[in-house]
Amino acid sequence: MRRALPTPFRRRAFTALSLAATCTVLGLTAAPAHAAPAHAAPAHSPAAASPATAPNAPTPNAPVSGHRVSGAVYGAAARRAAGSAAASFRRLNHQRVLASQAPASQAPAGRPAAPTRPAASQLHAWWGSFPGTNSGTAVMATQSVSSTLRLSHSGDVLYAPTMTPADNSCIEVVTMHNKTQAQVWAWDWCQAIAPGAEVTVNSSFLAKYTATVGGLTSYTTEDVQTNASTNTWTAYLYDYQTKAWDTLFTQSGTDQSGLSYGWDMFEFYSSTNPSTGNTYVCGDLQSSGTKIESSSIQIYSGGTWTPASPSNSAWSPEADPSPSSYKCPDMQFSIITNNSAWSVDVT
Repeated sequence: MRRALPTPFRRRAFTALSLAATCTVLGLTAAPAHAAPAHAAPAHSPAAASPATAPNAPTPNAPVSGHRVSGAVYGAAARRAAGSAAASFRRLNHQRVLASQAPASQAPAGRPAAPTRPAASQLHAWWGSFPGTNSGTAVMATQSVSSTLRLSHSGDVLYAPTMTPADNSCIEVVTMHNKTQAQVWAWDWCQAIAPGAEVTVNSSFLAKYTATVGGLTSYTTEDVQTNASTNTWTAYLYDYQTKAWDTLFTQSGTDQSGLSYGWDMFEFYSSTNPSTGNTYVCGDLQSSGTKIESSSIQIYSGGTWTPASPSNSAWSPEADPSPSSYKCPDMQFSIITNNSAWSVDVT
């Protein structure tokens, strides 16, 4: 989820200085605003070119069904369904202490700070592709998901992949695994600061919203600014049965994170297993053989969908991080396509 959230919802130890460094280093220019009453513009306008895809692969120009995602629940029901994982978000946001506010000259150029340890002795770590400020008004990606992965340690949460566009999106689409369930969330950054919608990854979800991509069960999501004047954003999931986009969640208002860049990343909060010295999440991924992957990351800018690339995004905390920072010596970070596809695996 988003970082450096204003009190009382602090989340990641990113500073305003590191954000400024990201914008400066990427040297991005503002994309034109695309105020639109519905998803058809800009995301599904016939004029919006998209990268070449396989014949049956999701495309940003596929029609919008006009239906909500099957099985999704909303508002208070979504927060109840998300359970302790959502409560942990809020608690950790509140408890986070920014232990170090390094000056810009000491911050890693063009990316946020490295993973740090939050409250309750959990390690908070992440890695992925971060769309830069003013990179575009929509992001689309195909995200791996497991219906069977369950974490072994109570309180640990794996948010992977999790995605939000740059430029103050109201919505982050989160793949969430914890000890009891696997879900896809639309995290509301403008109003509730909590899950605005949630759908459980079960047999019905798998049948409608997933396909095998790169050997992994995956869903495809799109997060689009559908009205610039009200900062309205809509998140969609692709229905592989109808070949159309179903609406997961819509929200408008002011982004409360205070950050303007985006991300598509692997992220976790995990305690350390005293018998191994590694995070419990590390052992869970290894024992289950679960690989996390994001692919076909596309950004909409200037009327065109283009793959994420070094010109509009950056790797955070770096392109080739040390597994020791994640307390997982066998963790492998693979850039499949720079900067539009990545995977994390524990061998």
